[in-house]
Amino acid sequence: MTVFAIVASVLSVLFLILFIIHKRSANILRRYFDKIAIVIGEDVGSPPLYIYERIRKKIQELEDRIAESEKERKNIFTILNNITDPIIIVRGDGIVTFANIAGRDITRPGIEGRKVYDVLENYYLLEMFEKALETGEIQSGDVTISTTGETRYYDAKIVPIKFDQESERYIIVLHDTTKEKQLDRLRREFISNVSHELRTPLTSIHGYAEALLDDDLSNKDIVRRFLGIIESESARMTRLINDLLDLEKLESGDAKFNFTKVDLCNVIDRVTSILEPLAEDYGVELNVDCGCNALVYGDFDRLVQLSLNLVDNAVKYTSTKDTGEKKVFVRCYEKEDKIVFEVQDTGPGIPEDAQKRLFERFYRVDKARSRKVGGTGLGLSIVKMIVEKHKATINFESKVGEGTTFRVYFTKHLPEKAISQQSKEEKR
Repeated sequence: MTVFAIVASVLSVLFLILFIIHKRSANILRRYFDKIAIVIGEDVGSPPLYIYERIRKKIQELEDRIAESEKERKNIFTILNNITDPIIIVRGDGIVTFANIAGRDITRPGIEGRKVYDVLENYYLLEMFEKALETGEIQSGDVTISTTGETRYYDAKIVPIKFDQESERYIIVLHDTTKEKQLDRLRREFISNVSHELRTPLTSIHGYAEALLDDDLSNKDIVRRFLGIIESESARMTRLINDLLDLEKLESGDAKFNFTKVDLCNVIDRVTSILEPLAEDYGVELNVDCGCNALVYGDFDRLVQLSLNLVDNAVKYTSTKDTGEKKVFVRCYEKEDKIVFEVQDTGPGIPEDAQKRLFERFYRVDKARSRKVGGTGLGLSIVKMIVEKHKATINFESKVGEGTTFRVYFTKHLPEKAISQQSKEEKR
């Protein structure tokens, strides 16, 4: 019971006592009840206890409304706090009255109750705030904010809101556009890389074809050499275009996968039969070890493509090593409930700063060396997509001068009886 309700109750009891003791107090009592009745809209003839009950109900209604309003206010703040974009509300005098969680993450600690100039370190954002103060108009622009060593890009808007002549607020909303910026950068890099990759062989083809047209073709050795270069560059363009089309199909989901029971040892046999002559030509020793029961659930042709890319890279890059042994090991073994496909080489290795970008399309650790061995820069991107389609995982270890090891972890294929038994146990 509130203080007001208690006071009203006491007054009602006192009035009742006065009425009983002094008959002439009836007129005074009625005047008070008349005033109360006018407030609550009741007839002046209502009994004192009834009027008190009505007052109590009115007070309870007000308390319920206040509680509901407080609940709504808390809900609104909860919603604002859970919005991923930073939101900061500032008074006309520059004092921050509210900042959601995302807003507090990009500013100095203890933002609320402080001047916006003290908690925001971005010059362009503060300049937009000043302009919003001067003009009273919505301001917008792009800003870059660096926090904890990470740079993020935002589409900023400052919206002035006037409540009355003496009260106004400025809402700063920052929409995170970092992903859009990154995608735009990747798109531009992709176009640039494709253009460069196609321009190089096209220039060679055009140049040597032009030389042949201007020549009398009497020297067959020169003609044969020039035609060999044209054929080689044409094949390189074909590989590039095929890889691009293959990657696009994998990413879009248009590539069809025929999932069946596959023995990875058969996949390795197919790949080694293709690459053994190449390894001999490059002077690389190719070692194969697949003595386990390597049954997985996958697409045989795609697994051959995955293995071919990894082993082909290992052979070619190992061959570029100037000194030391040149060996490539292809293994398949069981580890707990996984089948591990492993390709280890003794090649030049991958520098640490390049390892984070290894699966990016067109990324090459050594561009000159990659072009020398005929790489398109898309092989590992395709490998990663095939791995993901098989719900497998891939990782690698590498040390400069010692070599690189790639491992793909597949879920072991279970026989039909085991699958049936496993599903029964899961249902239990």
